Amino acid sequence: MLLERYTAAALPDAGTDERRLLESLLDRPDPELAGYFLGGQVPQEPEMAALVGHIRDVAGRVRPGKP
Repeated sequence: MLLERYTAAALPDAGTDERRLLESLLDRPDPELAGYFLGGQVPQEPEMAALVGHIRDVAGRVRPGKP
């Protein structure tokens, strides 16, 4: 749900670097992604941690059905 909200609201305006980071993030194993988005874990890489925070922020601002 978080990624769905993020992709609807922010991905259309995302730059090349953000898209590259997202692709790299989505290549990670599901348990690792669950830790980032459900378990409060933070990626070690600063740019990846920033992206995870951005996704959480965007998803928290977007109401379901309203990008």
